[in-house]
This record gives sequence, C-alpha cells and structure tokens, in this order.
Amino acid sequence: MLLRGTAIVSVLTLLSRLLGFVRDLLVAQLLGASLFADAFFVAFRIPNLLRSFAAEGALTSAFVPVFSSALAQGKEHAVETCKRVIGFVLCLTIPLAIVGALFATEIVGLIAPGFSEDPAKRELATSLTQLMMPYIICVSLIAIVNSALNSLKIFGASAWAQVTMNLVLIAGALCALPFDQKTATTVLAISVLVGGIAQVIAQAPACRRAGISLWPSKRLFSPEVREVARLMLPATVGASVYQITIFLGTLMASLLGEGSISWLFYADRVAQFPIGIFSIALASVLLPTLANASATSDSDRFRAALGDSLRFTSFIIIPTSAGMWALAEPITQLLFQRGEFTPHSTLMTANAIKALALGLWGTSCYSMISRAFIARKDTTTPTLIGLCSLSLYILSAVTFMGPLPQSSGSLVGCLIAMQHLIVSVAPATPALGHVGIALASSIASLGALFLAALIFSRRYSNFPWKTFTHSTVKSFIASLVMISALQFTSTLWSSPLVALLSGIPLGALVYTLASTALRSNEVWDCLAVIRRRQR
Repeated sequence: MLLRGTAIVSVLTLLSRLLGFVRDLLVAQLLGASLFADAFFVAFRIPNLLRSFAAEGALTSAFVPVFSSALAQGKEHAVETCKRVIGFVLCLTIPLAIVGALFATEIVGLIAPGFSEDPAKRELATSLTQLMMPYIICVSLIAIVNSALNSLKIFGASAWAQVTMNLVLIAGALCALPFDQKTATTVLAISVLVGGIAQVIAQAPACRRAGISLWPSKRLFSPEVREVARLMLPATVGASVYQITIFLGTLMASLLGEGSISWLFYADRVAQFPIGIFSIALASVLLPTLANASATSDSDRFRAALGDSLRFTSFIIIPTSAGMWALAEPITQLLFQRGEFTPHSTLMTANAIKALALGLWGTSCYSMISRAFIARKDTTTPTLIGLCSLSLYILSAVTFMGPLPQSSGSLVGCLIAMQHLIVSVAPATPALGHVGIALASSIASLGALFLAALIFSRRYSNFPWKTFTHSTVKSFIASLVMISALQFTSTLWSSPLVALLSGIPLGALVYTLASTALRSNEVWDCLAVIRRRQR
C-alpha cells in the first residue's frame, strides 16, 4: 500500500512538476532575473511563509494523527471532525490574510531589506503581496482536505490540485506575454490567486467520493479541534523552519548583487523537482500509515513502514542528486536560457543547483523521520530539531556567502557582527555569494537528519538503522560509479538537449547495473511492484 500510494501521487506530481517547469520557463522568458522577477518572487514567498505558519506543514502535522484517531471511532465521527477543523482553519487564516495585506509594506521591508534602496522595486513587491495574500486561505483548505483524503486511502488529490494550479499559472503567463514587464508581474500575481481558488474547486470530486464536506462546522471548540490546536502550536514553528530559511536566504540574497534572489529561486525550483515527485509523495502516504500503526499500537508495522520509506528514499534521491549535480548546467540552459535569461544567469543558477543537490538526501530522509515523530503525536521534537537546523543554516550562510554591506537594520546588523566574528576566527573562508546561501541549506538539512535519527533511535529504540545504512551505502557507491560515467561522456554532449537525452538514460542504466552488482534489495522490490502493476 505504501509503494502503491506513492506511485499514484508520484505520477500526478510528475505531471504537476513538468507543468511547473513550463510555467517557470514562461516566467523566466517574461522577467528573466530582473528587478521585476525579484519583486515577484519576494511577494510570492510571503504568502508561502504565512501558509507554513498557519496551514500546510503545521496543520497537516497536527490534523492527521487526530483524524486517524477519530477514524478509528467511525467514519461519521471523522468526517464531522474534518468539518470542525475546516471552520477553525478559516477563522485562523482569513484574519491572517487581512492583516498581511494591511501590513504588506512592513513585511516586504522585513523580508527584503535590500529593496529599501530601490523604491520602485519595494512598491511593486508591496502591491503584488497584497494581491496574493488571500492565497493562504485556499491552500489552508486544500491542506486539511488532502490530509483527510490520504487518511482514507484516496491518494493523488493534492497532486491534482497542483496540476490545476500550474495550468492556471501557465494561462496567466501566456496572457501576460503581450504586456510590459511591470504589467506582466501584476497578471502573474492575479493568476496565483485564481489558481488557489481553482485548487479548492478541483478537490470537490474526490471529496464527494470520500463523503467529505468542504462546508465548515459551526462547532469550533470540540475536543478534537482543541487537540489539533495543541499539537499545531509547536508544529507551526517546526513546519515553518523551511520557509524561514527561504526568508533569511531571500533577505541575505537581497543584500548581494541584482539577480541573486532570482538565481536562488530558479535553482530551488529545479532542486525541489525530485523532492516533490518522490519525497513529498512518499511522506504524504507515509504519515497516515504511521499514524494508523501508532493508534493501533502495531510497532512492527510502524518500524517496517519507516524502514521502507528511508531505504527507498536513499535508493531514489542519492542518484537523483548526483545526476542533478553532474547535469546542472545543461538543465538550466534547456529550461531557462532564453529571452531575458542570459548565459551568465545560467552559470549562476547552475552553481546554486549543485550546492542545493548536496542536501536533497538529507532533506528527504529528515522528512520521513519527522513524520514518525508526528505520527506519535510528538510535534515538539521536530520543532526543536528544526530550530537547531535553522541556527546551523544561519551560521553556515554568513560563513560562506562573503562580506555583507554595512546596514542599519537590526537583523542585518546581527548577521554582519556574526560574520565579522567568523572571519576573525577563519580568515580564509571562501566568499561564494548566493552559492554560499544554497550550500548552507544543504549543510543544515544534513545536520537535521542526523540529529533526528539519533534522537528517535534513543527515544523509541526501534529505528531501522541496519536497512537504512545498508541501502544508503550501496546507493552512494552506485551513484559514484554513475557520476564517473557521466563525466567520462560529457565531452560528447553537443547541446543541452543532447546532454539530457543521453545523460539521463545513461546515468539510470549505469546506476541500476551498479546497484544490481551490489545486490541492492530495492532493485528487486521495484521490479516486483512493476510486475504487480502490469498484472
């Protein structure tokens, strides 16, 4: 069931990600790495940051264990619980969207202090933020409904919502093509809001099939809602760490040269592709499975599900990261280099992709272990681990990004003081610019993974160390063989398209053969799943 559900979500997520690349291609053609692109990406990240505080990550983490317990008492009780939580979420996010729109100027000043030197960029980012702020209401509803559907073993609704969102954004980008860049950014912002509404509407068929109503209940303070709120408080901080990391990265990139924000954004889009297709898909299926096993005290099923998720994550993500590192430049050229996106932007984005690729395995595996904590209704531990990871990210970023300009901002002043201290201790630290910010993200994700694995194994004593370690070592060795093959044949690549059309199949073939020679169990498990699907 775990692999079958993951396969369904992964296929739809792949479609969504491909559409997302088409969308990013159009946005890159429209805006390139200009001040308009920087303003749009900053504005789009603000509702995403608030969404993480109030909705997707924290709410899902708190809701799924409560919904699984309610489901054990009967489906009717679980459906009523869902309606009550929907009412609670609306009461939380509607005021949040209003406050965010009213204080958009201050929020933009906080998230991108470098914009203060360019009033036109700051004003544009402010107006775009006000347009997109209601988006958090839509994604909050989608988060709660998708969690309920996954718990009822109806998979793929979330990925289908993303497909709908990307189709709307592509339509918005096409509509923006005839306009100048300033008007185009406004059209794109409006399409974000329209896409959020379309996502909610796209959930209706799956909800009818599951017997779930999107209409909120007036009873907002039932015991289930109170438990969701109790679990959500620490989970909000933990789930927001990623968005806070993006916020701090944007803040620091805004202090670097023009284009730094956009280079990091495009690199993050590429790096998130394998995470979205496999890791998030697997995690969305894994959490209800672990929550159900925990609710029924089935420790053997809990351990087996966690072990399978970790070993398959290593088997898929490690070679994907290696291939992304080796093919970063042709990937960027093929996806983005046209219109306003110059060869210099391609090189800068590719370097950031290589740095982000180093941390994909850590991010993906940590996502699985954090679900194991959440399934046991422990949202505090992932929160504390997230805060440690955030501290490591800040320390690494100010170490590797290079000298910061003098500024009167209090937060920027703290970063400058920290950097001066680091330089005094290690004066030979390289100045990597925006690449240093990306590298810091990878260092932080690896630190979070090892800390989470250590705490979980000491607290619950059933962490699947053996299967996880064996799979990881074999995948790492096979990936090194794959990179060697790609580097050996790289001189034969005459264009980015040829590089990807030849490099991806070659890398997959070499990795599969190397994994088979190393007797990786995951190869035979995948073949067994394919045979069952064919039958």
